[in-house]
Amino acid sequence: MSALPTLDLTGRKALVIGGAGGGIGSAVTLALIEAGAVLDVVTYDEGHTNDLIKEVAVLGGSVDVHLADVTKEKEFSKVLDQILTRSGPVTLLANVVGGVEITDWSRTKDCQLETFDRILSRNLRYVLVSCQRFASALMEKSDSGSIVNLSSIRARGSPLLAGYGAAKAGLESMSRTMAAEWGQYGIRVNAVAPGTVKTPRAGQSDLEEVAQKIPLQRRGEPEDIANAVLFLLSKRAEYITGQTLTVDGGATLGVSGDSLPDVVTNPAIRKQFE
Repeated sequence: MSALPTLDLTGRKALVIGGAGGGIGSAVTLALIEAGAVLDVVTYDEGHTNDLIKEVAVLGGSVDVHLADVTKEKEFSKVLDQILTRSGPVTLLANVVGGVEITDWSRTKDCQLETFDRILSRNLRYVLVSCQRFASALMEKSDSGSIVNLSSIRARGSPLLAGYGAAKAGLESMSRTMAAEWGQYGIRVNAVAPGTVKTPRAGQSDLEEVAQKIPLQRRGEPEDIANAVLFLLSKRAEYITGQTLTVDGGATLGVSGDSLPDVVTNPAIRKQFE
């Protein structure tokens, strides 16, 4: 039997779009650094840069951070070209930027087209741009690689989030299409769909009423999502492509421990089935 593929990414060059800010992006960056990857990170906030460099230094690593707003296509494309045309191929890509502001929530009938376009730009359009450039650079050098795009369980539909849900559903569909087209070049494309996660934007509190509706009885941590991204980027997942891995503690199952049927929770009833 051959040796089990490793999670070790020593020497692999990786790019994380949105790899700072203290939430999922930072967790992904730190997970890849711990696995030995050589990392470039794109973020829009210089303050994020200083915080991230300090966190990476604690792990004994280093990271090149580039400032760009993914919704400003010319600015973003210029930074991507700078990263991807340097010596040595970037073979791992994680697209983490996304989300909505509280002002973006609305009933579908009231959703403004300007807001809809802004949400798609931040959650879907830039992913196409980065994936196109990443894949083209690999194909030119006949190198293989792996992409992970961050989706959301909201891709299944969610009240007040029509634009965000549509963007993430589009991201998952686009990821599958890329996987189908680029597999022949050795490029894998997958997505990770988080449930509710404790991040600076979403809040750090346990939100007991939310946690009780999740089978694992807690909200996710950024590290839970980062672990899934690391797995899909690594050789442990070398025969996985075109998939969406849901990481939500079981929230999308629609049941929690305290809502299980009596046949499971009531010993007297359960005994009749033993």
